[in-house]
Amino acid sequence: MPYRPRRPSVVQAVNQASLDALRYIKRKHNYRKLAEILDMSPSTLSRYLSGKTMPRPRRAIIMLEKIVDLIKYDELVAEFFGEELDPENGIYICHDTDVIKLLSAHILRQFLGSKIDSVLAMDPYATPLATCFASLINSEVYFTLDRPAWRESYEISYRSDGGHVKNSVWIPRGIVRRGRSILLVATSVLSHSPFKEMFSLIREKGVYAAGLFTLVSRRSVWSTLSVTPGCKKVVVKLYG
Repeated sequence: MPYRPRRPSVVQAVNQASLDALRYIKRKHNYRKLAEILDMSPSTLSRYLSGKTMPRPRRAIIMLEKIVDLIKYDELVAEFFGEELDPENGIYICHDTDVIKLLSAHILRQFLGSKIDSVLAMDPYATPLATCFASLINSEVYFTLDRPAWRESYEISYRSDGGHVKNSVWIPRGIVRRGRSILLVATSVLSHSPFKEMFSLIREKGVYAAGLFTLVSRRSVWSTLSVTPGCKKVVVKLYG
């Protein structure tokens, strides 16, 4: 059996996420203005940022909500993917650790209260974000590959929308365990496949999909993508 570290409390995860986001937006606001927005004194804000004190549980959640609301995530993502959706340029977002931390805070806020045992990166460029978020909540993290790399794995075969060429991705069997809960993370959802095939496998194996989080998608694809019951779909920026 692999060693599994004790899962941190939700408060610990919220504290870390709120501080990561706080340090990011501190670049655009002085202490006085930011303290006013967050309804706290500048000295308290300074102690939080320096790590001298940590906010109480309720305060930590309120902070996370207020800070995340300050950030225009769709504009942040558009800085990489452009206004007309450039997937090739968008992948550079995975190299920016500050943005990855910020997006992890956004995921935490969106799925706060959800049970997540595993996080699965649906494409190679989503791996840093999936890993950062998994580390935040201390869950398992997995990724898909275009070849079998594990002793035991599942092959997921699919055809791109309107395509005639068969494609495949592989995931380790360890992630698909009955009764477990999984969050899928992607940089983009530009077609129904391989997502619909992944959800089909999840349903077949009795795994609960807590959600699907992606940075970008096209409105026509996102609105018609079917997921398993109870699965929450979150996209940061939709393109027409």
